[in-house]
Amino acid sequence: MVMVAGMKLRELERKLMAQGCTVKSDLGSHTKWICPCGRHQAHIPRHTMVSPGVVNDTAKKLACLPKGWIK
Repeated sequence: MVMVAGMKLRELERKLMAQGCTVKSDLGSHTKWICPCGRHQAHIPRHTMVSPGVVNDTAKKLACLPKGWIK
C-alpha cells in the first residue's frame, strides 16, 4: 500500500462521496462511513486535518473501492 499524506477532512469526505460512500452514523467524535457494497466501514474523526495514518486506514478498510481513489 502506498502511504498518502494527511488531508483536510472536507477533502477526504468529498473523495468518499465521489466513490459512492455514505454516512451511516454521525454521533460522537467520529463519523462512520459505509462503502457502496455495504460490507465495509470506516470511522473517521471529525478533526480539521485527518492524519496520514487515518487516511491509510480508511483506504485499507474500504477495500472494495478502486485502487488509487484516495490520491
